[in-house]
Amino acid sequence: MYLKAFSTGVAAVLIFLSSCGNKTKTVEPVAEQPTAVATEASKEFKVDVAASFLKWKGTKLGGEHFGTINIQSGAMNLENDIIKAGSFMVDMNSIVVDDIKEEEYNTKLKNHLASPDFFNIASFPTSKFEITSAEKLAAADDKGNNYTISGNLTIKDISKNISIPAKVDIQEGSFHAVAVFSIDRTEWDIKYNSGKFFKNLGDKLINDAIEFELDLKAKP
Repeated sequence: MYLKAFSTGVAAVLIFLSSCGNKTKTVEPVAEQPTAVATEASKEFKVDVAASFLKWKGTKLGGEHFGTINIQSGAMNLENDIIKAGSFMVDMNSIVVDDIKEEEYNTKLKNHLASPDFFNIASFPTSKFEITSAEKLAAADDKGNNYTISGNLTIKDISKNISIPAKVDIQEGSFHAVAVFSIDRTEWDIKYNSGKFFKNLGDKLINDAIEFELDLKAKP
C-alpha cells in the first residue's frame, strides 16, 4: 500500500512538473465557427512565406523539443487598417527539429512527429488557420498584444475555434503579426503519452500543451 501511494504521489508530481513547462496560457477551443468574409472595400495582403515562420515547442519531463514549420500560403484582408478576414496554410511536411544536433536522433524524432502517434503527416499534409473574427483592443496589453484573433484551427482534419492574443502592426505597404499561444494537443487527437489517456507513464509522460510562436508578414 505504501508503494502504491508513493507511486501515485510521484505521478502527480510528474504531471505537475510537466504542466509547469508550458509558459503560455493554453487556449480553450470551442466548436468550429463560420469564417469571416472579406468586404468589397477590403484589400488583400498576400502572406510572404519566405519571411514568415511558425515555431513549435513541446515539453516533457526533464526536457523539451522545439523547431519550425513552414507557412505554405495565406492572405489577410484589411479595410482601413483593420483585419476583416484572413487565413494561412501550414506545410506539415516541412517540420524541422532544431534542438537535436545529432543527425540520427534528429531524424528519429522528426519521423516520429510525422507518424500517426502525432501529426500523421502522410494522411494530413497540411494544417490551417481561418479567421472567424478579429477584435482590435482599445489599448495593448502588457505584452504588446493589440488584437484578439479568433479562428478555426484545423489539424488532422479536426477543426476547432480558438482565440489568441496577437501583436499586429499594419503599415501602408505591409502587415506584420506576432502571436504566442499554446494548444492542448489532445483536442486534435494527438494523444501519444498523454497523462489524460495513459497511466503510469513515469518519465515517458509528455505535456499536452504545444506552444506556438507565429510570425506572419504580408504585402499587398
